[in-house]
Amino acid sequence: MSDIVLYSGCLIQSRLPFIEAATKFILKKLKVNADDIEDFTCCMEPVGLRSLGPDTWRNVGARIHSIAAGRKILTICDGCNMSLSEAGKEISSEEGKRAVSGVMKEIGRSITVTEVTGMLEFLHGRIGDIKKKLVTKIDFDLAVFPGCHCEAACKMKGLSATDMLSDIVKALGGNAVRLPNNLCCGGGLAGVDAELEKKVMSESITAARNAGAFAVITSCPFCFLQFDMVGRQTTLHLSELVASGMGWQEDTHRHHRTK
Repeated sequence: MSDIVLYSGCLIQSRLPFIEAATKFILKKLKVNADDIEDFTCCMEPVGLRSLGPDTWRNVGARIHSIAAGRKILTICDGCNMSLSEAGKEISSEEGKRAVSGVMKEIGRSITVTEVTGMLEFLHGRIGDIKKKLVTKIDFDLAVFPGCHCEAACKMKGLSATDMLSDIVKALGGNAVRLPNNLCCGGGLAGVDAELEKKVMSESITAARNAGAFAVITSCPFCFLQFDMVGRQTTLHLSELVASGMGWQEDTHRHHRTK
């Protein structure tokens, strides 16, 4: 049994499986053993689903932490990183433990809180190893866009998502183009206010294009879909970019929707 469990999340499994494949290629190249999490369930996405059922969200988070059984949870999705990190923080308190104790007892699980790490944090901690494994370097400008979920999850740990993503782009040989702070992809507004969603997304895409970037680089699958599919902006996910640099030869661009 590995010391790490890989939690890919619903969005990646259902709509962006190539990102999971790229991630597993990276882990293999870095000689990191990570088991797929057993009995996978949704993390109750931290913006929409959590607000509809906060008690259910807390119970689901407690169950996922319990399944990890003390092993580090490595999340590919920044929304999952944020959700599971916040759930772990809540159930670490006595009040939180009492809130989930009934359900956990009913399903035969103990209350255990474990470390949650996002893919951006994980890769940043292994920049040296990534450089050693590089087969191909990039030589273009990338607009750095970690996204709201990633920024929030990293801020909880005293980290800067923008700094870490920029460092990785530079390590791959590229030029990290920083955009104005607090830009959002607008994805959280989907189905709520279409006009505002489009305006928010348009502002972010315009900022990237005005900066002269070849593409947007993000670690968030929500941002990836929003820019690639809705905004038709050339977008790359962190895992596919790093995997490609390390010798992964899959043509992931055929899965993109940018036209």
